[in-house]
Parts: sequence; C-alpha cells; structure tokens
Amino acid sequence: MGTIRQGANGGFRGKTGSVIGSSWKGIDYIRGLSKKRTKAASEEQLIVQARFYAMTKFLMPITPILRLGFGQVKSDRMTPTNVALRQNIDKAVIGTYPNFELDFSKIEISSGSFIGGGATGISASLGLLSINWDVTLNTLYQSKADDQVIILMYQPTANEFMTAPTPPMRADGAIDITIPDHLLGAKGHVWIFFADRKGTKVSGSTYLGEVDLL
Repeated sequence: MGTIRQGANGGFRGKTGSVIGSSWKGIDYIRGLSKKRTKAASEEQLIVQARFYAMTKFLMPITPILRLGFGQVKSDRMTPTNVALRQNIDKAVIGTYPNFELDFSKIEISSGSFIGGGATGISASLGLLSINWDVTLNTLYQSKADDQVIILMYQPTANEFMTAPTPPMRADGAIDITIPDHLLGAKGHVWIFFADRKGTKVSGSTYLGEVDLL
C-alpha cells in the first residue's frame, strides 16, 4: 500500500495497484511494476549489455576513487559512478561482440578542471612503483602544497588494483609504492589525478602508461 506525502498533491512511496512510488535525490517518481521478459533479447540489446558489463566490472572495485574523481561533475540524476560509466563506455570499450576489451589508455578515473601535475614519470624496480610529478603551484588555479595526489594501478593478470596507502601531497613531488609480491612479474596500468584537500576541486586523470612490474 502506498503512502502519500505532503498531502494529496505530493509524491507517494510504496506500491499501489500496478505502480510503485519512490524518490531519489529529492525527485519523486512513479514506475510500473516490472514485467517478465517474454522474448529473448535482440543482438543489439546483448551488445549494449556486454559493453556495459565490461566497463562495470572494471569500475565497480574503485567506486571510492570515482566518488572523488567524478564528484564535481554536475548531474542531478546520476551518481559519480554512473557518470564514470557513461563517460568511459563509449571511449574505452573496444573490439567486437562478444569479445569486448578495454583500452586502458582511454579510461578516465576523474573529470575536472583543476590543474594536474605537469610532467610525470613512472618506473618499477625491486618491487617499488615510483612516480614523480611537477610541484609548481599555480596562482590562477589556486593549487596548494597539500593537494592530494591520487594514484591508481591496475594489474590485469591478477585483476587487482593498487593505490598508495595514504595519498601523497602535491609538494611531495614523488612517491615509491611497494608492489605486493603476487602482482610482480606482469604489466600494470597507472593513472594519476589531483584534488584539493577538501575534494571540491579535481583534475582530469592522466594515464601514465603501462609498466613492467619488476
């Protein structure tokens, strides 16, 4: 049984008849009860579903990073994770159905106009992933020495992600991250982006490339 809120002219929550009332981000909406599928999905539908699944499988484990990386994208009807999905599916899912793959160089883990880290370098040796960036501050963009530097590494063979235990600051200029033994001996893909200490300003992510994890 549905419950009417804010009087007769308000939205309602719950089931009444063949519809369900609900609310998301303060927006009242009504949807019909789901119906059982009576026919098989078309090939076009299967392609859309497969592309969506390929990107969702990659992005879901890094949801906390996406909340920061896409948190400043203005969208009243989409979560940061859904914004990330939308922006990445068309750009980074490649191949033909049913053998879709990801182009890691085109994946974005953040979106914003905050200034990044300029020239960056990356290498791996003796179980350490080493990354450096430009520490120059920019008055126009109001960058600060204590801006966060978010680093993400993905190792496809193990299907695992790795980040710095504690995000370094812009003023640090470099970081060495210990690579777990089980991730060594393969290749890793690395991204970086910058955010102010409150997470209210975010840069676009930069794909630093593929590195041998030695």
